[in-house]
Amino acid sequence: MARADLHTAFFGGRGFTLYHATGAHGSRPLTPHFHDEYLICAQLAGHEECHVAGRLFSFEPGDVVLMNPQQVHTGNARGSSDVDYITLYVDRRLALGLVEDAAGPRCAPEFTSVRVTGRVELVSAITALHDLVRSDNAPGRTLEVEAALHNVVSHAFTEFSNLREPLRRSTNRIAHRKIARVVDYIRSLDPRIDPTTLSLDELASVAELSKYHFLRQFAQVVGMTPGAYLRTLRLCQAARELRSSRRSILEIALGAGFADHPSFSRAFARHMGMTPSQYQALGPL
Repeated sequence: MARADLHTAFFGGRGFTLYHATGAHGSRPLTPHFHDEYLICAQLAGHEECHVAGRLFSFEPGDVVLMNPQQVHTGNARGSSDVDYITLYVDRRLALGLVEDAAGPRCAPEFTSVRVTGRVELVSAITALHDLVRSDNAPGRTLEVEAALHNVVSHAFTEFSNLREPLRRSTNRIAHRKIARVVDYIRSLDPRIDPTTLSLDELASVAELSKYHFLRQFAQVVGMTPGAYLRTLRLCQAARELRSSRRSILEIALGAGFADHPSFSRAFARHMGMTPSQYQALGPL
């Protein structure tokens, strides 16, 4: 999700999206949200705060932030310093492919740390990838971009995921068993199903809780309401389709449960920081 109060630039390539944000401290925090990709972010300047899994994290210059797919988080600048950070969104299929190349077939990796400090080499690798992708001759340097991307992703996963420490829990693990069951249920739904057919009674029944207790527990544990979670999930699925299918934007919008192109474009822009057509123009995943 892009910060409306910062200057931002997006770059895309096969299996990834790169987002660079700079600017003066702003007072507009990011609302709870998530993405369908792995997130690897280098904090280059300024100070940020982020709520993840019920905990408040503070990020300083030189820190690296790691998020798993569909991990709910917020974000807000802290203090008066200008901020500068580079965020790499890595497609799940690309990440799994790189992991299989390095360690053999296994389940999808999960980051086990949110904040990583003192890893100058990882920050440098992220910065090098950004500089390469934004260069004028980047289209002719595909192999170099792929190598730089592989360097960042393999470094992050081999050092800070359950590949290194299999017994450590994912930072995206939901400890509340009944709410975790509902989240899995929502994720398993066919994206073509009309979202308006999903009722609160149905979700509360899956959780085996009253509607009142279910709503309260879901918001506390997940960090957003069931409706917001479902809408964000649909936007993530739509984003993937925009860069991996030949369907029109209107078809994708209707498939995601939106009534028309304009309402989808507004919601997508709030979530991604760019219009559907701009995101599609970043190239195929």
